[in-house]
Amino acid sequence: MKEVLQLDADGTVKIMAYIQKNNPVPKTGCGRRRLSGMKNPFKSKELKSVSKELKKASNTHAGQAKKIDKYLESSPNKMKSPMKGKLKPCQKAAAKRKFKVYPSAYANMWASNHKC
Repeated sequence: MKEVLQLDADGTVKIMAYIQKNNPVPKTGCGRRRLSGMKNPFKSKELKSVSKELKKASNTHAGQAKKIDKYLESSPNKMKSPMKGKLKPCQKAAAKRKFKVYPSAYANMWASNHKC
């Protein structure tokens, strides 16, 4: 916790604890803030409400809302990264031929972009 010095009218200095207000990350029982306690802001329902609020704002934000809506229309139930898919056997074989050390991040990235 951050300490803040406060000067009284009589000239004495008090040390006070700084308390964060409006922090979106909830506190745990021990007083720490952990992101695991937060809900996911990228679920469909939350994105729809964010898009609705952005449309009410200025034209710049309305453009962001259009991008969110387009994303929701293209993948309503699927919201996953392209890297979460599994590699095909032909991609693995090509990566093993190209790289000396196959199970590596570089080899897997190359294999995921490689067309069989």
